[in-house]
Amino acid sequence: MFNQNIKGNVPNSSILVNGPPIGESAPVGRASNIHYHDELELIQIYEGDFLCIVGGKEYRASAGQVIFVNSRVPHETFRETPCRVGLLQFRESEFVDNEINRIIKYSLRFHSQLSHPAAVFSSPALFSALEELMGEARRKDPSYEMFIKGGVYRALGHLYREGVLSDAERLSNTREIQRILPILSYVNENYPEDITLERASEMLGFDRSYFCRIFKLATGATFTEYLNFVRICKAEKLLQKTRQSILETSETVGFSSVSYFNRIFRKYRNCSPRFYRTVLCSNM
Repeated sequence: MFNQNIKGNVPNSSILVNGPPIGESAPVGRASNIHYHDELELIQIYEGDFLCIVGGKEYRASAGQVIFVNSRVPHETFRETPCRVGLLQFRESEFVDNEINRIIKYSLRFHSQLSHPAAVFSSPALFSALEELMGEARRKDPSYEMFIKGGVYRALGHLYREGVLSDAERLSNTREIQRILPILSYVNENYPEDITLERASEMLGFDRSYFCRIFKLATGATFTEYLNFVRICKAEKLLQKTRQSILETSETVGFSSVSYFNRIFRKYRNCSPRFYRTVLCSNM
């Protein structure tokens, strides 16, 4: 497994568009080795049968369908029959980056990555939106970049409407999320500290049981699950970009023991921190 560094091919954006090849279909076989990336991915099937494997689960799609793969989700792909496919990859934050999104981003990521790591769509509207986007990328008419970005917004709209991504703007209007915004912001900045459940509830002036209920309603996670998820996301960056030992990394992001860190990392990333770093570094 390796971290694929996506380089966008649409000027001034993170967007990568690879339209379906003109002419003969690509032959049966592996399309990509297991990998992951920060970008969302949409694979549009024009011809043939395509397979995406995520965490041992198979997602199959044929002509007229679209496969969605969430960000930072390890996956590998195969052509089960000769295929023609289009590919769209982009960073969600480029299109929905605002203050409320930055505060609740880990809550959104927790929900979507765990509940919808991938999906298959049979929506003609989504397929049509991607088809128009692919056409703009192929023709490169004047202002094509703006039309492509518009197409990405349409695709995001479908993903929000279908519930595979959480709509930050809609979520932020709920009473529960508004009430816990201060603690979400605090955790984002102070995750290495010993933030106990008692301390978090006291910071908001809630008793423990009420805090637990409101937090679960707002985020879909317990406070401990959320805090651990934030720490794992931070640890990933350190494993990629520093030479810290696994023990040092676990301590830096706030885990009390390296064994607990290993267990929680495996829970959310389906591999050990050591495997993550070793395989990642060998493929960078």
